Amino acid sequence: MPTSIADLQSSLENHNATFEALLKLIPARYYLVQEASEEQMASKYQKNSKKQKAPKQAIKEASKKAKREKLDPANNKTVLDIQNEALQESESTSKRSKGKRKAAEMEEDADSGDDAINPDGTAETQGERDSDAEKEAAVSDVPLVPMPESVGIQALRDKLHARMASLRKGGKPAADTEPGSKDELLEERRRQRAAMRERRRKETKEKIKREEEMKGKKSKDKEKDKAQNKGPSTKTQLLVPEQSSSRSGPSQDPGSNYTNVAFSALADSSGGSSKKARHVKTSTNPSQALEQLATRKEKMAAMPEEKRKVIEEKEKWEKAEARMEGIKVHDDESRLKKAAKRKEKEKAKSKKAWGERKEQLQASMAAKQKKRTDNIAMRAERRNDKRKGVKSKDKGRPGFEGKSFGKGKGKGKAPAKGKK
Repeated sequence: MPTSIADLQSSLENHNATFEALLKLIPARYYLVQEASEEQMASKYQKNSKKQKAPKQAIKEASKKAKREKLDPANNKTVLDIQNEALQESESTSKRSKGKRKAAEMEEDADSGDDAINPDGTAETQGERDSDAEKEAAVSDVPLVPMPESVGIQALRDKLHARMASLRKGGKPAADTEPGSKDELLEERRRQRAAMRERRRKETKEKIKREEEMKGKKSKDKEKDKAQNKGPSTKTQLLVPEQSSSRSGPSQDPGSNYTNVAFSALADSSGGSSKKARHVKTSTNPSQALEQLATRKEKMAAMPEEKRKVIEEKEKWEKAEARMEGIKVHDDESRLKKAAKRKEKEKAKSKKAWGERKEQLQASMAAKQKKRTDNIAMRAERRNDKRKGVKSKDKGRPGFEGKSFGKGKGKGKAPAKGKK
C-alpha cells in the first residue's frame, strides 16, 4: 500500500524537529562562520600593532562591555534563531525589491500607453494582455497531483521468493542468478574452483613458454657475440666503402656496402696492443717509475732528432691506446716526484713509530727483568736468614691496632729521674 502524503509530511516534520533540536545544542560561534573585521585581521597578522594599541582604560571598559554582552541572554541566540532572522531579512529585502520593480513597471506602462508592440511588429491590445493573465491564473489554480509511487518493499520481496521457488522447481538456475539450495551452492563452488584451476594452468603454461623464448633469445645473442668477437678481422674496417667494391659488381649481401664500426676498442692490424701497453707501462713505485723515465730520456737524447720525433709521436699514440684499455700510465714527472716525496715521509713516520715502539718494548722488558732479579735476591736473603736463625719481622695485624699515635715520633726517650 503506498504511503499517504499526510504520513510523509508528518515524517518530514519529525525529522526536521530532530535536526533542529540537534542544532540547538551546537553553539552559534562554532557552527556559523563569523566574518572578521579589519581591526581583527590587522591584529592577527600584526600589521601596525604599535599604532593600534588603545589606552589601558579603554581596553578595560571594552573588556567589561564584552563580558556583559556575553552574559546577556538576549545575545546568546541559537543557530535556528540566527538563521530565522537571516531568512526574514532576506524575505523583506526581496519584497522591497519586488515592490520597486512593480512601481518601475507601472511607470513604464503609463509612459508607453495602453498599446504594446509584439516582436512581429503588430500592436498588442489590452484585451490580449487580459487573456494572457487569465491563462496564467488558470494554470496556477490547477492542483498539483503527486506521481504514482513505486511498489512497496513487501511486493518486491514476494516477487523474489516466487522467482526463487520457480527456479528450484525448474532445475538449473540461469547464469546471472544466485544458487538457492545447498547442492546448488556446492556445485557453483566446484565450478568456480575448476575455472580457477584452469586459468592458473593456462597462466603457468604461458609463463613457461615466455621464459623458454627469452632463454632461446639470450643463447642466440650470446652465439652472435661469440661469432663477432672470434679473433681479429684481417681486413681494415672503413667508415666509407671503397669505390672498387661498387665497380666490381653487385654483392649478394644487401648490407655488404656498409661497414660495421666497433667503438669499444681501437682496431689494430698488427694485434700487438698488449705489447705496446707493456712497453709504455711503468712501475707502480714512484721512485722506480722516475728512474725508468730518466733512462728513457737518456736513450731518447742519444738518438738523432728525426728518429726521436718519430718515437715520441709513436709513444703518444701507445699511451693513448693503453689509457683506452684501462691501463694507468705514470708519465708525469711532477706528480711522480710528489708521490715519491709523500711515500718517503710516510716511511720516515712509520720508522719513527717503529723505533718508539721498540724503545717502549725494551724498557718494559728491562723493568720486568729487574723486578725478577729483585724477587730472586729477596727470596735468597730470606733463605739465608732462616738458615742462620735470624727471626724475620712479624707482620702486624691489619688496621691500626697496637699503634701509638701522638707519642712523639722520632724523639728520643726522656732520661729517668734520679739518674745522673
